[in-house]
Amino acid sequence: MDKWSIISQVLGLAIGAGLNLYAAVLVTGLGLRYGLLSNLPGELNLLAHPAVLIAAGVMYVAEFVADKVPFFTPIWDAVHTFIRPIGGALLALGATADLDPVVRAIAMIVAGSLALGTHSSKMGFRLMAHTAPEPTTHSAISVAEDFGVVVLLALAYEYPHIAVPVFLLIIVCIAMFVPLLLRILRFLIAGLMGRVVSWFSTIPSDDVPEWVPDGKNAVRAFARTAKGAPKLASGWLHPASGQFHFRRWGVKNLIDAGAVEPGVNWGLVYNVVRTEAGATFYVTKEWCEALTCVSPTS
Repeated sequence: MDKWSIISQVLGLAIGAGLNLYAAVLVTGLGLRYGLLSNLPGELNLLAHPAVLIAAGVMYVAEFVADKVPFFTPIWDAVHTFIRPIGGALLALGATADLDPVVRAIAMIVAGSLALGTHSSKMGFRLMAHTAPEPTTHSAISVAEDFGVVVLLALAYEYPHIAVPVFLLIIVCIAMFVPLLLRILRFLIAGLMGRVVSWFSTIPSDDVPEWVPDGKNAVRAFARTAKGAPKLASGWLHPASGQFHFRRWGVKNLIDAGAVEPGVNWGLVYNVVRTEAGATFYVTKEWCEALTCVSPTS
């Protein structure tokens, strides 16, 4: 087996495991069992064992169903934050069975990291999809992910010279996605903490940083659709004036979105407010009482 094939298989299995570990195992195992795949390292033949195929099939069905339930998907993905990178590393170990132990160790580290990056990016996009938590969107994303695993692995096994540049491009895209991913994680954590805090207290005014003018009248918000602010940018919104203060790369920024309109779209974790200029913002639950200019209408 040439180096291109090995690199292609390691990268393909790592990315596939990050998207859907059980689909990656099932596709490879079925391909080996029915002679669709050949010239793979002997250790990967374990995936063709009936017991492995049954286990992978059962877990794939479970994930297929879990991916269609909007509010259950984040829990499933959170659990698999530990499972998918380990699975990707083990698959890479099997794909490099005929190589030097040092090379195998490097392949495991690279594959595990890439699987974690792919999984994190997938989880980030899924969290963004929860801004519109209806089953059709999640079902479409889930089917696209499963189809993507099949296509990527077929490319990795059959056309390694084409697959390697494609995988490198995917890696670059994952790296570019990191800033947005960090904003998504901050958004998620702030929302969950705000939901809990709102049950015990409201308006934590001492949380407003000093660099926000007139901080006592500002509320914590995340940009939803606001021209001039990145998606899910964390900042402070003045409801009366519509000024949104946020930092990007350590630099203070300000946009004027217009005063907040009456009426709030009340959600489970976040509320959404709209401004006169058409911008929308997510507001965490513990700040809702500070929106004295709006009324709690759905």
